[in-house]
Amino acid sequence: MKIPFRHVAVFLLLAVAALAAELKIGSLNCYLFFDPAVDHPGKVDDANQMTAQQYQTKIANLATFTKGYEVVALQETGGRAEITALAAAAGMSWAWTKGKDTATGEEVGLLYKLPGWKVTSKGRVAELDRVVSKHLLVLATKGAEKVYILAVHLLRPIGAQAEKHAKQRAAIGSWITEQLAREPGTTVVVLGDTNNSEKQALYGIGREAGELNNFAATHITNKCYDRLVVAGTGKWTAIEILRPPYGKRPNDANKRVWTDHFFVGAKLRIE
Repeated sequence: MKIPFRHVAVFLLLAVAALAAELKIGSLNCYLFFDPAVDHPGKVDDANQMTAQQYQTKIANLATFTKGYEVVALQETGGRAEITALAAAAGMSWAWTKGKDTATGEEVGLLYKLPGWKVTSKGRVAELDRVVSKHLLVLATKGAEKVYILAVHLLRPIGAQAEKHAKQRAAIGSWITEQLAREPGTTVVVLGDTNNSEKQALYGIGREAGELNNFAATHITNKCYDRLVVAGTGKWTAIEILRPPYGKRPNDANKRVWTDHFFVGAKLRIE
C-alpha cells in the first residue's frame, strides 16, 4: 500500500519538531539586590542598604518573574548569598562565580531549572576575563546538544567608560565567533544588562530577541538595556516583557523592593 506524500511530509515535520529543543530564557537586573546582613565590597551597598524586611520582600517579589522559565540571568546582585536566596524562593538551581568589579561589588548569576539537561561547567571565560568584569559562563548539555549561556552586565557607555564598553562588546563578539568555530553545531546565548539601547546586533554576530518586539523598553527610562542574543543553531520564536506592578513613575520605595528594570524573556528553539 502506498502512503500519500502529504502524510509522509506531515510525519517528517512532526519528527523534526520532536527533535527540536525549546527553552524559555530570561534576564533580570535585580537593582541593588544586597543582603543587609552581608558586608559587601565597594560603596554601592553602603549607600543603598535595605532593611531585613525589605530584603525578604524583594526576594519574594523577584521570584515571581521566574515562573515558567528554565534559565534566568541575574545582574546587580551582591553575590552568592543573594543568588542562592532567590534560587530557593524560585525553586531553581543556581550558578555563580566571583566577579572582578570591586568598585560596585555587584555580581551576576544564573538561575536554572533544566530537566533532561545537565549543567556540566560554570565559571569565567579566559578571553573575557580582563575586559568584562561581570560575566558568568554556563554549559548545558542534553545528549549531543550543547548550549553555552553567558550572563553579562556591561559598563555604561558614558564618558571614559564609552571606550571600555565598546571593547567589552567586541570581546564578546570575538569570543562567540571563536566558540562556534571551535564547536560548530552548538548554540551560544548571551543575555543580561548591556546598558545599551541601540536597535542593532550589539556583538556583530547573532540574532537579537528584541527584533521580535522592535526592542521594546526594559527599563523605566523607556530604554531597551536588557538583551538576549543567540548565535549558532538556535532562534528566538517569542518574547515577553514583565513589568513590576507599579505605575509609570514608581517611587523609590517601590523600586527598592522590586527593580527599576523589567524582566525580559524569550523562547529559544534549538534544532
